[in-house]
Amino acid sequence: MTDRLRILLIAFYYPPTGGGGVERTLQFSRRLPELGIDVEMLVPTDAKWLAEDPASVSRIPATVAVHRVRYRGPSLKQLPADRIRNAPTTARKLAVRAALAPQRLFLPDANAPWLADVVPAALKLLETGRFDAFVTTTPPHTVAVAGRLIRSRTEVPWIADWRDPWLTHADLDLSRPDVRAKQAAIARLARWCVGGMDAASVVDHAEEEVRSLRPELPLAVIPNGIDLEELAAIERRPDPGHCTFTFTGWFFGDRSPRHLLQAVADLVRDRPELRAVIRLRFIGGFPEADRRRVADLGIGELVAIESPAPHAAAMQAQADADVALIFMQDGGGQGEKFLPGKVWELLACGRPVLAMLPVAGAAARELQAVDAAIIGPDDVAGARAAVEAYVEQWRSGALPVPVLADDVCTRISRQTQAEALAGLIHTTVGR
Repeated sequence: MTDRLRILLIAFYYPPTGGGGVERTLQFSRRLPELGIDVEMLVPTDAKWLAEDPASVSRIPATVAVHRVRYRGPSLKQLPADRIRNAPTTARKLAVRAALAPQRLFLPDANAPWLADVVPAALKLLETGRFDAFVTTTPPHTVAVAGRLIRSRTEVPWIADWRDPWLTHADLDLSRPDVRAKQAAIARLARWCVGGMDAASVVDHAEEEVRSLRPELPLAVIPNGIDLEELAAIERRPDPGHCTFTFTGWFFGDRSPRHLLQAVADLVRDRPELRAVIRLRFIGGFPEADRRRVADLGIGELVAIESPAPHAAAMQAQADADVALIFMQDGGGQGEKFLPGKVWELLACGRPVLAMLPVAGAAARELQAVDAAIIGPDDVAGARAAVEAYVEQWRSGALPVPVLADDVCTRISRQTQAEALAGLIHTTVGR
């Protein structure tokens, strides 16, 4: 007789797919077995996602069985807006736009075609009788729809993990009638999905949304976090000749570094001696419009734009930074509620943080734990002052080294989060 449980964890983003959305799922699969819950993964053979990290496959424990099922949906190795923008002629832009148009019809998102393959694959695995529960993690929210369809055909309990809000995301342009119409349809779909869940785990900023959909649903709030042990093992290798401001990640929606670029251009115009000191380093996706802006502002030699990096290299770059950067738009007020996963990385990276995001929002409140410089998303003057202050501290060897309080470390630790999910799984199976 054993007290061990076994779950099937269904995810769309998992190594070798890269990006921040992978980490929560990967860490759960790594840590749950140590807590008495064996894990088997069900993931796409190729998510066709814009970030890839082949080396990350080595981080999957040998004890975790990974079942891969075909994904027939559209490729997002390049974002639709970038595909249109990069088309060489107006006629070609129109052709690309027309080719992409059908994707807008998919509900809940462009990954919906995966349902045809993942649902039968999951049912086949669950029919073996070896699983005590199955867990889905979203986004994409197609996976939540898969969970509802699977649960309607099996007695195995379903726990849904929501890494991001579904209905109140800051990247939505709700000024557009077509976006509002699609969101209305998605809201009905979300309520249907939540109605089939046996329990759910949500990040902080999704709790209100899920409770509004089904108040009585057993719910565990499990925030995003960071592998503190991994960060502690990184040896910092800064550039001694420059004060380097570093951002790793992607600029989704209308997020952009344009106001920071303008601030730096204004600063070096008035203080040309700082041209030899300041460096802005962007690793990951970078908006094409901002590439042109760098040239137009005459700061090309100050800005390094690098391709997406594997997870380990991105973490190294953040450690090497003199100042870490984060950006978040207002999003019609939704940006105040949003907590990008990047927040937790920056809390624990041991570097000063310049955050251009809603000053009264949830991300700003979290980043106060490391005395981050919180600047409004479009505050050019504020960004200039913050950059100048950090540069002067760097020149005098007095840049602060943030230290997280023990209670914050505990709260954002991946181990703490895995323990919370293990508790929810045990409780749900026990019911």
